[in-house]
Amino acid sequence: MSNAGPDVASRLKGRPDQGREREPDEIMASRIAGVQILRIPGYHDHRGSMYPLVFHPPFWTEPVVHGYIFTIRAGRIKGWGMHRRQADRYFSVSGSLRTALYDDREDSPDRGNVCEFYFTPESPGLLYIPPGVWHATQNWGSDLGRILNFPTAVFDPAEPDKERLEPETPRIPFDWRLKDS
Repeated sequence: MSNAGPDVASRLKGRPDQGREREPDEIMASRIAGVQILRIPGYHDHRGSMYPLVFHPPFWTEPVVHGYIFTIRAGRIKGWGMHRRQADRYFSVSGSLRTALYDDREDSPDRGNVCEFYFTPESPGLLYIPPGVWHATQNWGSDLGRILNFPTAVFDPAEPDKERLEPETPRIPFDWRLKDS
C-alpha cells in the first residue's frame, strides 16, 4: 500500500477524497513496497499548534508496543539504519528533516529504488518504514530535529534488530547534497 488510505487522510484534512489527485508524497512512497506516508494537518491559533496522531488503520495495522524520541543536530545525518524484523513508524516532531529510504530487500520488486521525504514544522507527517528498508535522516535546518518513533517491536538490547552503515556508503546510491529546484 503506497499511502495511508483515503479514509484517515480525508478525515484529518476535513475534505472528501473523491477526485483527489495523487500527491508527490504518495508517488514517492509508491517507489518502495510497504512504505506509507501521511501528512498531519495541525490546528493552529495564536497560542500554538496541535497535531493529532490517529492510532487506527490503515496506517497503524500493528499495535503500538514501544515508543521513543530521537534527535538530529543541525547539519547532521543519522543513518543509514535497517531492521530485519521490525518496522519503524516515524512522526516528525520538529526541525527541517529529510528522510531517505533505500530498498535492498532481495525479494522486493523495488530493490534498488530510493525515495525521500521532507518534513518541516509546517509540514509534519507519519512515515511507515517496512522491515528490510534502509533509512537515514538529514537535518538540513538550523534547529534541533526530533522524531518520535513507534516501532512495531520492543527494543531488545540482548538482540538488537539494527544494522548500520555510514551516510556516505557506496552501497547506497544516494546524494546527500540538497538541490534547489
